[in-house]
Amino acid sequence: MNLILRIIPFIAAYSLFEIPNGISAYGTFGDRPIRGVNLGGWLVLEKWIRPSVFSGLPNSVDDEYKFCQTLGKTEATKRLRAHWDSWVTEQDILNYKNAGINHVRIPVGYWAFDIKQGEPWVSGSWDYVVKAVGWCKKYGVKVMIDLHGAPGSQNGNDHSGQSGPINFFNSDENLQRATNVIKQIATWANGTNWRDTVTIIELLNEPILWGNEYSTRLARLKQYYRMSYDAVRAVNDIAVVAVHDAFIDPSNWYYLRDDSHYYWMMLDTHIYQVFGDEYKNLTCQQHETVACRYRDKLREANQKLWTVVGEWSLATPISCSNKANIGRQQIGVYEMGSGWFFWAHKNEQGWQDWSFQDSYKNGWIRPNNMNVAVCL
Repeated sequence: MNLILRIIPFIAAYSLFEIPNGISAYGTFGDRPIRGVNLGGWLVLEKWIRPSVFSGLPNSVDDEYKFCQTLGKTEATKRLRAHWDSWVTEQDILNYKNAGINHVRIPVGYWAFDIKQGEPWVSGSWDYVVKAVGWCKKYGVKVMIDLHGAPGSQNGNDHSGQSGPINFFNSDENLQRATNVIKQIATWANGTNWRDTVTIIELLNEPILWGNEYSTRLARLKQYYRMSYDAVRAVNDIAVVAVHDAFIDPSNWYYLRDDSHYYWMMLDTHIYQVFGDEYKNLTCQQHETVACRYRDKLREANQKLWTVVGEWSLATPISCSNKANIGRQQIGVYEMGSGWFFWAHKNEQGWQDWSFQDSYKNGWIRPNNMNVAVCL
């Protein structure tokens, strides 16, 4: 390993230094903020994003695992292939580029690489990652690949692939299977065709720690982050490695900067103004300033680790007509860190504040010309 790669991250804040020779494709995240879109609901099904794929199935079928289990391989494959072929297209990527988007985040499930006997998953989704990354390369859009669903589920939500119990942390096998998948992604991303396009690999999306098992889960998550980080670095010395903050204070992850074992690290935090008691009684005008609550923490975190808001939307508990102001303020604050990825790229139900395509068409989001608001 070139010694300079191990020294530079500890000389200056990540957001302030130039990346050395051979890694110029990244630029500096601090100087060129990430302005991104999540390709959500595509390669990990989410019923609320694309309900038509679940047409005719019982209401209890609420995730991809049950979808495949209920339909069986033949019918599940047929529906999934039709969905994969249509939900993200080359034209979408070109449109995002023209709108000012410079990154996309692609959520994938572990079953893209690893299906154990007895699991109902349908294979083939990785072919679409390759196709999408090819389009991104063609149009100069960078890519974050995100392990969105882990064996046993890291959060018990449908967007992990399997809703219900949180079993990811309970076995060494789960951690090792996820690590093996991350290594396969990192190996592929290190190929000559993709090294300058796949800039970020995220080790795990939204692990949940809270509850009686908090301390155990936190220890296991840190163990997994070390395992999977080492797996990336065994085959890829160029990709930035992102970790989700697990909804706890960013300072819990500063060791990833302070420990010389790690380099090229990014912290991913998700901020929504629609979930939780702190938002339910706010007026639409107050929603314009909510993002300012996070300004100082994002700035602080970004001095330790590149810090990106990997998911956010314009959804609020009440219907607001000032979406453009709410969006402008969020973008202004999030770009005080290393940038953002909007969730998601579109929504079949017409939920426009969850759709970048609709938000852009409505003038609520303009990545290239936001006239960004400033917190007082």
